[in-house]
This record gives sequence, C-alpha cells and structure tokens, in this order.
Amino acid sequence: MKVTVIGGAGYVGLVTAVGLARLGHDVVGVDINQQVVDLLSTGKSPIHEDGLEEVLTKVLADSRLRFTTDIAGGVAEAQVVFVAVGTPPHVDGSPDLTALRSVTANLARTVAPGTVVAIKSTIPVGAVSEMHDTFNTLGATDIEIASNPEFLSEGSAIRDFFHPSRIVVGTTSERARAVMRELYAPFLEEASHIQLDVDISRSVPLVETSAESAQIIKYAANAFLATRVSFVNEIAGICERLGADVTDVVEGLSMDPRIGRGYLSPGIGFGGPCLEKDLQALSYSAAIHGYQANFLEATLRRNDDQINHVVNRAIALCGGSLSGKRIAVLGLAFKPGTNDVRTSLSVRIIDRLQNLGASVAMHDPVAMEEAQVLLPGVEAVPTPYAAADNADLVMLLTDWPEYLALDWSRMSANLRSKVIFDGRNALDARACIAAGLRYHSVGRAPVQS
Repeated sequence: MKVTVIGGAGYVGLVTAVGLARLGHDVVGVDINQQVVDLLSTGKSPIHEDGLEEVLTKVLADSRLRFTTDIAGGVAEAQVVFVAVGTPPHVDGSPDLTALRSVTANLARTVAPGTVVAIKSTIPVGAVSEMHDTFNTLGATDIEIASNPEFLSEGSAIRDFFHPSRIVVGTTSERARAVMRELYAPFLEEASHIQLDVDISRSVPLVETSAESAQIIKYAANAFLATRVSFVNEIAGICERLGADVTDVVEGLSMDPRIGRGYLSPGIGFGGPCLEKDLQALSYSAAIHGYQANFLEATLRRNDDQINHVVNRAIALCGGSLSGKRIAVLGLAFKPGTNDVRTSLSVRIIDRLQNLGASVAMHDPVAMEEAQVLLPGVEAVPTPYAAADNADLVMLLTDWPEYLALDWSRMSANLRSKVIFDGRNALDARACIAAGLRYHSVGRAPVQS
C-alpha cells in the first residue's frame, strides 16, 4: 500500500515509517524539519534506537521509503496517512493539540477523497470528532479517521513494532477498518501465509473498537504502568523505614501470577515522554467531564515525592548540606537504550542539586549532547571516571550496561568521599564495598560488607 507518515522524523513517526516500509509498503515520511529530513535521507538517524539505522538503511536502499518537507506532495497518492505529531502538555496537564490542528487543516486541503487518516499521536477523547468537523467544514467529507495508538517502548521500539502485543484500531467506518486490516495483514492470523524476509509476530490480536475506546486504551495502559512504578517506590520507602529489603519483597510479589514483574523496579521514579504526560492528560480529560481521578493524581504526586526523596538522600549522604559538594551523576537519558532526555528525572534531579549548592559532573554514554541543551551550565565529562574525580558522591540514575561493568576500584580511587547512591538498585553492592565504597540504594539497608 501507499502510506504517508506526518511527523515521520519524530520518534513514533520514524519507527512507524521504517517498520511499514520494511513490511513492503511504499512509505513517505513528511516532517517540517529540513535538516533532519536531509539527515534521514542519507540513512542517519538523530534518534538513538537499537536496530533503527539498520532498518532505515535497508528500506532506503530498497526505495520503499523517502522523506520530504512537502506535505501536499507527500500525501498525493497515499491510501493511508498516519499522523504522528507531538501533543505536549500545557501547564494544566491538558494536551497541546496545536500541531494536530495544523496537520488536520493541511490534510483537508491536500489528501485525495477516500483516504484513511490513522492517528498515532496520543490524543484525548473528542479530538477525533474535532478533526471530523474540520474536514467537513473545509469540504473534505470523504476522509475516514481511525485511532491507531502506538505501544512502543524506547530502547526496544523496533522489536516492539515487529512483535506487537496487540493492534488497536478505533473507528466507526467499515472502510477504514478494512484498509487498516489490509495494512497490518502480515501480523494477522488470516494472512499468516504472507511471506516476508523479516522476523515478525503472527496471529497478533486485533482490537477493533470505537475511537474513544482506542484512545482510552492507550492512556490507561500508560497510567497503569505508572501506577506500578509509584506503588513499588512507595513500598521501597516503607522498607527503608521498617528494615525490610525491597528486592526480596519484589521477588516475592512477582511470583504471584496475578502481579508479575513488569514495572516493579524501585528507583528514582518514572520519567520519559509518555507516562507523566498521559497521566496528566487522562486526569484532565476526566476532570473537565466532571470526574475527579484521585488515584491518577496520587500516582503523579507520589512520583514527585520520589524525586524529593532522592534529593534528600543526596543531602544526607553529603553530611546534611550540598553547599560546595561535587556530585558525579551517571546517566542522563530517562532509560537505557535511548538518547531521549525529555522529562528525564536525571535532568530534574541535577537541576535541584545545583539549586541546593552542589556542583555536578554529568555523564551518559549517548545522551550528552541532548542533556547539555537542557543543562547548559553543568559540567559534561567524557568518562564516568572523570565524573568521579574529587567527587563527594556518585549517583547512578540510569542503569546503562556500561555502568554496571565499571572498575569500582578505579572509581573509588578518584573520589574524595567514597559514597555511592545506586538509584536503580542495579549495581553489584559487594563489588562496590570491596572497592572501599559506602553503598546506598533504594528500599534497602546500606550494605556494610
């Protein structure tokens, strides 16, 4: 099929574009950023994602994908147009639909009759009706809309695209449903005979529902994951006060088949571009329709509390004050496997540490350039060992594999005060102790020997 992805240079748009092209569709990625479009056209991605450049290079070589800034030319022959533009939060938590509204008006003037517009952007209930109104007002009455939320995890997005847990399509249009079934046919049971030279999951569940339900499925999924993170951090805080070990508690919990292990890793809280934003948007949408989402709001407050808790731990480990202290922060991306620092908790924690008088030396294997844009006054160093030089405290905030394999004797030799705070409970505590470090973590008593 002929497919266009609006926002095709962004995270969701790019993964969608290269994934569909790899399935054999002819794809055009449209984006307003000429510099990034030019970069992608050479096979280079500004987004760090395992396997992304390999697939990008393949589909470009096969002439299955091209990039452009020309929206009219990009959608001219499309049977399906995906919209994957950002919906960042306003101060009150409501999603900013400026980009979506601009794209909708452009599409009304440029797409051919019969085109299906599939929404990948996370948008609130009511936005699809608004899009229909815009199309009708501008005379584009033969355009069908489907809500097709993404369930990609940064760091594993390429794998997630080719091995989805489910495909959700929300629309009242039978024509749109049929087109989306054809688009995703290789994943579906009735088309499992389709031969491809790429490993994909077959017989993937297809959830066909209304646009409203599809949108809530997306919001509810992220809200549930966020609540698990806040829950386990609450348990970790209780463990610290009562002398229990949260690692053992989580092990016992996760053995219950009703609970499982996912998103039950105590740490510094949840960050990244989705969980907090989607919680805020869902809570806001509920409020303007007369429902107070107290549980969701408590989940957000608990996440803020965890950031405060981490900063307070740093203060205590530095003797009660951060004034004049040097802190080495390891990990700036919100999770391993990505260079995404949008709403990274590491960035927020560093900002608070500096406001309390600390000087910070920061390091990340791939996200240094992105972090420096948000933290221009913070010292960026080339290695973790340079970060530890003459530091009073080392804080591990992102559990990159590179950090788990550090030479802790070398790290210890550089430190002024031999204290480490493992904000991800990821390090080998015994190895740190053996190197002469005082090891502290989340939800566990300090390891003495």
